[in-house]
Amino acid sequence: MAKIIKFLRKIYFPLKTRILVIILLPVLLYPIIIIYFNKYQDILIRSEFAAIERQGLTLTKALALAENQYGLIQRNQVSSPALQSLIPKVKYGSNIRARLFDMYGNLIADTKASMKYSPFVKVSPLPLVKNNSPLETYLTSFVSLFSNLISKPLNLPLYKDNIGLTLDNYPEIIIALKGKITKVLRQDANNKLFLSVALPIKNIRMVRGAVLLSVSGEKIEQELIDLETELFKAFGLILLATFSLAFYFGRSITNPIIKLAKEADKISEDKMQKTVNLTELKARKDEIGNLAKSFFQMTRELQSRIDHIAEFAADVAHELKNPISSIRSASETIGKIKNIKEQTQLIKVIQNDVARVDRLINDISAASRLDAELSRIEMTKIDITDLLSTLIDIRSSTINCNIYFFKEVDKCYIWGNENRVAQVFDNLIQNAASFSTKNCTIDVRLEKKLDKIIILVEDNGPGFSEVGINKIFDRFYTERPKAEKFGNHSGLGLSISKQIVEAHGATIEVFNRLDKKRKCIGATVKTVFKALK
Repeated sequence: MAKIIKFLRKIYFPLKTRILVIILLPVLLYPIIIIYFNKYQDILIRSEFAAIERQGLTLTKALALAENQYGLIQRNQVSSPALQSLIPKVKYGSNIRARLFDMYGNLIADTKASMKYSPFVKVSPLPLVKNNSPLETYLTSFVSLFSNLISKPLNLPLYKDNIGLTLDNYPEIIIALKGKITKVLRQDANNKLFLSVALPIKNIRMVRGAVLLSVSGEKIEQELIDLETELFKAFGLILLATFSLAFYFGRSITNPIIKLAKEADKISEDKMQKTVNLTELKARKDEIGNLAKSFFQMTRELQSRIDHIAEFAADVAHELKNPISSIRSASETIGKIKNIKEQTQLIKVIQNDVARVDRLINDISAASRLDAELSRIEMTKIDITDLLSTLIDIRSSTINCNIYFFKEVDKCYIWGNENRVAQVFDNLIQNAASFSTKNCTIDVRLEKKLDKIIILVEDNGPGFSEVGINKIFDRFYTERPKAEKFGNHSGLGLSISKQIVEAHGATIEVFNRLDKKRKCIGATVKTVFKALK
């Protein structure tokens, strides 16, 4: 079984095919239900036997009474018409065949033959006339044939309808003459059922004869065929309905997926240069519509990321171009200059540019890995108050600025990565210190408003220019103080900080602080996190 399952897993089945098979699977149980009709057939046969036995008991009581008063059976004076008249006119009426045997097993009367003539004349009832349509007749024949094919053969004794057969053909008569009721189910040459019940005729504890009642099982067979036909019709309608539903759901599910796959192939082939057309799918108000929207959003974000990478590569090329050009120019010139002092200056330029390139490469490497690292970092509950206090204590001893920490609450928690959050505020403090003069002041303020934690880093430096305040978070953008040596900063610090902050679901912004005269008295960086309870 395991090997079969493993083999089936290797075979490719389209999703539409699997949906059709799963939906239609209950309908395929129809043959199994037909097989179980054999049990229903057994119930009908037992019911028929019981009805025949009841009629037979009535008949044997009448014959026993006649035998007790007149001795008709012993004198062989019961005619076939007389026997026919004694049969109760219920359930079967004249359709039941009754045969009377004396105590020695001799046939005395047969309701299907006349005792006046020899050989006996066989009498059969006319078949029932049904006004069925050609389609109904064809359907009934088909169901009957199908039922016979899948039904288990009964392998019953052969029923012979000839008059005057010996007791060897009806062993149940021998048993009945011994005082026991016997039931036998037979088939004729055309596989038609016949039910026979042999009953003893008792007179004062003595068996005076026996009666054999035989009824065709055509009624049972017809009832089964009628039921199977109706069931087949019902299953036909169910099959049509399920097939339609399967086809509909198959198309409604698989076709959009196929379309999404084709759009994905187009994107792959065109290297994201082609706009995805999913307007029809996005308009759907179901899971497929949600999938299309998510797919479209994914392609937009992927396109944005590709554009981001392209811009980043262009910015890197631009930033590296200047120091490399300077190094090339200085290296080409140094060989042509014989003045030792000028050569020393050119060597110093080359060294500074090399240091700048090295710093750029390190910062670029860190920035390029940041996206992947942020997607994998482990988030924990952080006490932001304690983190800022520790960071400020460390930085107070390394920079020439007075750092003050103002906090509204002693304990305040956010969800994030402690190292990355510390990197952000360490960068902000150092950046504020780099723009401030000696003995500068940096204020770090921690505020909590409802479910928001607001952290302000304020300095008393020159603030941001009108251009810089809008571009301060751009890659490689930097506004350094005039006194600072060129090339000490790559311009990626605040860009990286913003990237980390946004990865934590927070926001960051900058603005200048103004006095009453609208004069800039410093810069402020505002970061807002969501507070944890």
